[in-house]
Amino acid sequence: MKKNRLISGLLALAMLLSLAACGSPDSGTASPAPTSSAGTANGIYTPGTYQGTSENGMGGKVTVEVTVDANAITNVTVVEHAETPGISDPAIEQIPTAIVEANSTEVEAVSSATITSTAICEAVDKALAVARGEAEPESSASAAPVSLPFESPDVIVIGCGFAGMNTALAAAEAGANVLVLEKTGKRGGSANVGGSTLSGAGTKMQEEAGIVDTPELIVEEIEKRNADNGGKDNYNEELTWYYARHSGEAVDWLDSLGADMGDRIPKMPSLYEPMNVARVYSGSIKSYLEVVGNLLDEQVEAGKVAILYNTEATSLVMDGEKVVGVNARAEDGTETAYSAPATVLCTGGYGHSEELLHEYNFQNCLTTSPEFCTGDGFRFALQAGGVLKNMDYCSTYAGGVRDGDNFVKTMSIRIKDFPYMIFVNAQGQRFVDELGAEDGSDYDEITSWWKKGDNTVYIMFDQAMVDELRESELPIFSGDTDWSKWDAAVEAGQEIFKGDTVAQAAELAGIDAAGLEATIERYNGFVDAGVDADFGRTREMKKFETGPYYIVRTIPYVMITSGGPWMNDKCQLLNEAGEPIPGLYQAGEIVGNANICGHTTFGGIQNTGCMVFGKQAGTQAAAYAAGN
Repeated sequence: MKKNRLISGLLALAMLLSLAACGSPDSGTASPAPTSSAGTANGIYTPGTYQGTSENGMGGKVTVEVTVDANAITNVTVVEHAETPGISDPAIEQIPTAIVEANSTEVEAVSSATITSTAICEAVDKALAVARGEAEPESSASAAPVSLPFESPDVIVIGCGFAGMNTALAAAEAGANVLVLEKTGKRGGSANVGGSTLSGAGTKMQEEAGIVDTPELIVEEIEKRNADNGGKDNYNEELTWYYARHSGEAVDWLDSLGADMGDRIPKMPSLYEPMNVARVYSGSIKSYLEVVGNLLDEQVEAGKVAILYNTEATSLVMDGEKVVGVNARAEDGTETAYSAPATVLCTGGYGHSEELLHEYNFQNCLTTSPEFCTGDGFRFALQAGGVLKNMDYCSTYAGGVRDGDNFVKTMSIRIKDFPYMIFVNAQGQRFVDELGAEDGSDYDEITSWWKKGDNTVYIMFDQAMVDELRESELPIFSGDTDWSKWDAAVEAGQEIFKGDTVAQAAELAGIDAAGLEATIERYNGFVDAGVDADFGRTREMKKFETGPYYIVRTIPYVMITSGGPWMNDKCQLLNEAGEPIPGLYQAGEIVGNANICGHTTFGGIQNTGCMVFGKQAGTQAAAYAAGN
């Protein structure tokens, strides 16, 4: 699916959010590629090949080469990018061709890769501006040495995602000079592609809706969810209480800045276990980034904050047990050691590191986590003597389907309330009520396949079910409106196994055929009786009796990770003895939702936590730096 790219609207947004939009005059560079020009000609362009660069790809810079004759674009090639493989591939393949065919960058973005699509168009516009003689090519020589607006920073923030933005802002407002090191070419981090939910107790939006909520109710909710699953040993009560007491004020603060808070009606989460009161709010993540970014820009303009993009932190600088700075590498390879009394890790999770996911969580999984979420901060925490907790727990989404060797999830089955399907394991046995309670209270159990040992789960349909879903325009694969992904996967026979009989489909899928035949016979009996005697399923049940039969091999996919370095409620990382590591703080995904709310999913905690702990980390780091 594609959607129209609204150029004028995105342009304004790009200026504020660093999101890609065609025609933005300040968000990229352009220079002639090393290709000889045909010289001046009467027409729109000086014929030749030109380069243009946008800073606004999902992973930072996107560079293109554009070839033009006097009046037309004849070729567009993406020559360099740091976009996420799999997710960005359709845009990189389709947008250059679309631009040439349209002879314009006013083309439709690929809906699954809108940021990459728009960055390509923006880079092409930069190149075309040079080809028209409207812009001077910028030198491709290495950048001049970085000059900071202050002699030395008091606080270094590693990462400029939503948590890093809040941390830097709070530290600057507390009087510190702040250096932010961001390894990509833009700010916003995972929030640029994340959801917009927030949660908080006692907010103005709850008051408007007549809902009474307190921090005590949040803590009660978290205690209840963990009572039968490890209890309070799962999480740090200090962090739970700190989040509960400050979540509402964080949401209200964002609201007071004029952020788009949606319909302002607090809700129960739609995918996860219901809360004891409605406290989930859903506005616009782009708006959240915009309003906080505006305040951060003021601190940059005042000389209190410096942000170095395309600059990767490589290690911490230690003085004994104390963290005293950060080693970093710029885009041109220049390595610099920056000294500061306090450092804050806002580096995100490790959801795009196959190595760490295999080490701590899954042997089989996919990811939708951005390419830059590689667990850098976890490595830094261990370097400083930190302790990682809850690393064995990772909240996942069910129904991911492999696309060859691609680690990035490009296909998945919509699990929530999807009709008819059953789940079986390698023995051909069902193991759960596939739909669970209508209020979503069973969602964690349904999707936590990692608890089952082998986290590969097989989902089964018969031909009658597939035909009915197709006729109802309800695709089995998410977003597959024309069923092309399904049809291609069936033909490939690598993840969807089609057999004329149940046994044949099972054998192709590599699962126990006799076990599956027995399961189908038993399940069909439940459908006739109207009672699922094994798991209590009551909804969307239909007999399997029309071949061919389809078995889809699925594995979970990760969006965010849940464990992280242990810390106290001042956001100080703790060592093995439970003592604060001098000079080291953290905020954001690296904190680990499980360390706050235990082994459960808690709607809205990620974005709100970026504010709650970002403000605390920045304030505490500034105070520590001032006392040194």
